[in-house]
Amino acid sequence: MKIISKNWNKMDPLKIDSYVKNGGYEALRKVIREMKREDVIAEIKLSGLRGRGGAGFPTGEKWELAAKTKSPENFFICNLDESEPGVYKDRTIAKKNPHQIIEGLLIGAYAIGAKHAYIYINGHYQKPAEILEIALNQAREKEFVGGGIMGSPVDVEIQIFQGAGAYICGEETALIDTIEGKRGEPRLKPPYPPVSGLFGKPTAVNNAETLANVPYIIRRGAKVFSQIGSSVSPGTKLFVLEGAVKNRGIFEAPTGTTIQELVFNSIYGGGVEKGKDLWFVQIGGASGRLVSPAKMDQPLVYGAGDCPLGCGSVLVVDKSADPKDLLFAWADFFHRESCGKCVPCREGTFRLWEIAKRLKNNDLQKIDRENIEEILWTLSNTSFCPLGSFASVAWTDAIKMFEKEIFR
Repeated sequence: MKIISKNWNKMDPLKIDSYVKNGGYEALRKVIREMKREDVIAEIKLSGLRGRGGAGFPTGEKWELAAKTKSPENFFICNLDESEPGVYKDRTIAKKNPHQIIEGLLIGAYAIGAKHAYIYINGHYQKPAEILEIALNQAREKEFVGGGIMGSPVDVEIQIFQGAGAYICGEETALIDTIEGKRGEPRLKPPYPPVSGLFGKPTAVNNAETLANVPYIIRRGAKVFSQIGSSVSPGTKLFVLEGAVKNRGIFEAPTGTTIQELVFNSIYGGGVEKGKDLWFVQIGGASGRLVSPAKMDQPLVYGAGDCPLGCGSVLVVDKSADPKDLLFAWADFFHRESCGKCVPCREGTFRLWEIAKRLKNNDLQKIDRENIEEILWTLSNTSFCPLGSFASVAWTDAIKMFEKEIFR
């Protein structure tokens, strides 16, 4: 079952006619000519679509809140920052089927009454940005974007905004601040963006993969979508399989697929590489949980389970890996990406990074071992935004799972 990647490599991403011939912009046409704004929101809510960026918040509820907040102006933002290590699903959608993102964004903007929308893309992704720009220009020529869409009174302009590539800007309020010309730092919530977002106006922010599902839902109907995958969070998910697995790359699978299936099924990972012994799997990137082979029967869904699905990264690690190298890589990333706004994260990630360096060099001090637990607790429980908490997740799991290997 494929929704997002169905037409990859079958269409020319640089030619809008290729998208239109495969049913492209039919959903937008249906929405503008046959559906009221509240009808669109009701359909998305009925579908059960949840955000595919990591948090898994119900998409329809976010749209409804933004639409109901009284304001003379609303905004819609597609989040294509994608800074999680080892994850490249969103930029791949942009490269292989950019109009799928644009159509979903247009429908979302219509639903909440936004006349201006943004595609916020990581500044390092020049090729996807170029392809999106070409697609936007073609969509304007066909009157899918801009004033009077398809001869209707509906106006939606889309602008591409390139960020500086900071991990923190994947957080929606930090992303919004950078569009406003401010430093990328998370805001205190509430108020949440659907109530007070860009320039203080109601703003819906959705991940690119989330929006790419919207045209399918409108064309085929919410009930059809809701019957795909898990009832907890219906639909399909793009998974990025990397590490000691035979088949690496992006695979689309129904939600509820187990970790075991993703790693060992021949249509996905195909199993662990020959001669290697599976150690654990990390789900969700550098901020993800570690899963032992004994617990790989867990279904991957949003809104339930012990292992958050997150962005859909699946890193397969074999026993030849050095746990000290992994701990250092995680600490190094979060130390580098901390925005520095709050003391627990700014200082905690730095101290954890210093300890990781000594651990890697076999120069760990007794006081370091005593401080690790305190630092991890502080990061997890007192950081201003989720980045600090994310920095502690893999470390905490690693110490629980293979403490002897780390501190021998």
